Parts: sequence; C-alpha cells; structure tokens
Amino acid sequence: MIKEITCQQLEKLLAQGAELVDVREEEELQEGAIAGGKNWPLSSFGLRQRDISQKRPTIFYCRSGMRSMKAAEIAADWTEQELYSLHGGFLHYQQEKGGQPESRETAPTPASSAATSH
Repeated sequence: MIKEITCQQLEKLLAQGAELVDVREEEELQEGAIAGGKNWPLSSFGLRQRDISQKRPTIFYCRSGMRSMKAAEIAADWTEQELYSLHGGFLHYQQEKGGQPESRETAPTPASSAATSH
C-alpha cells in the first residue's frame, strides 16, 4: 500500500533513513530539489527496477504529486518495502519551507544518480 505523506512526515522518514527519489524530468531540476534525493525521471523509470531499495522505505516526489504516486504504484511491484508519495510534490514543499527552493547544488543529477546502482 502506498501512503501519501506531508512535508513533516517526509522529514521524519528521511531522518529514519528512507530513500528519496525525484521523478521529475531533467529540465525541471532547475526549479530546485529536495536535498539528498536521487533523480529517476518517470519517462525512464522502468530502467530503475534494480535500483529500488529492498532494505529501506522509499519516498517519491515530483512537481505536484501526481507522477510520484504513479512511480510509487510502479515500484510496488519491485519491492516489499514501504513506499510513499509526497503530497503536493515539490511545489507544496517549497510553500512549506517559505517559498525558498533548495540550492541547485543539492539538486539530484542524473550523473550522480547513475552512480548509485545497487
């Protein structure tokens, strides 16, 4: 079962070791990102089946919450771990954090994400 979570729950789960996956496309990353996430664009998400954690819960997010829920639904066939979708996506996250996006330097990049193969 996939759970939709709030920004407060996101922070708690990340502190407990959950993985964070941004499913937005590369061109969307210029808007900023949540620190510590990996970028697995939904357009090529199927290629990430081997990369999904089998040991820790995974939180997905996108711009508004729709694509992250779709990604979580796909990933549900790949792992027994708990899966989450961030309610309202990055837009809501920015609002909760006072409208300030994370630094571009902390944004997930495809190059760094590719290096995290399991």
